[in-house]
Amino acid sequence: MPSPEGLSGGILGAIDKIVSWAVVVGLGLMALVIFVQVAARYALNSPTVWSEELAISMFVWVTMLAIPLGLRRGEHLTLDFITKRFSGGIAKGIAIGIAALNVLMFAVLIVLTINLLPAADRQLLAGISGGFGIPAKVSWVYAAVIVGGALSVVFSIERAVLFTMGRITTLFEDPDQLLIEELEHELAADSSGTRDPGGPGDASAPNRSKED
Repeated sequence: MPSPEGLSGGILGAIDKIVSWAVVVGLGLMALVIFVQVAARYALNSPTVWSEELAISMFVWVTMLAIPLGLRRGEHLTLDFITKRFSGGIAKGIAIGIAALNVLMFAVLIVLTINLLPAADRQLLAGISGGFGIPAKVSWVYAAVIVGGALSVVFSIERAVLFTMGRITTLFEDPDQLLIEELEHELAADSSGTRDPGGPGDASAPNRSKED
């Protein structure tokens, strides 16, 4: 996953890279576990007792770690039919207000999850515990909500601060609009003949090859 442009590096940039790789590795391992589960059930007719619980637990962790990455890049889906009607300071204030609501929501989610941890710590994941012989607890899965929520709070605040400082121009990106702008830029470059000589868009390249 590429590092977001315009955002701060340092500790937060390092955390971003670590979490990105954790999501990638987690997705790969989750796919492997699901493959083992399907193969054991239908090919070997000997289903495993741990694969389903492990895949679900990994899915929760991958999801909760991917959420803050999307927030840091401003790539979560948003309903902008109201904000598009405003511009300047009003639109900026609305964007900051939305970021504040995000922080508040994740803070409440963290607090509620922490309150559930004592009860979850007394429950075991039976499949994983029986399959691997370790005391896998439900609280291990709940911890993903706390970690992902905390990262979401930090990254939301970071993006809001940089947006206020003018380091980034928008608090929430529109991936479709970004793709359209990129394609329009490439078309403009083609029409103005700014492609590299001899590149794929240079029609004279074959003729020069023949002359050589």
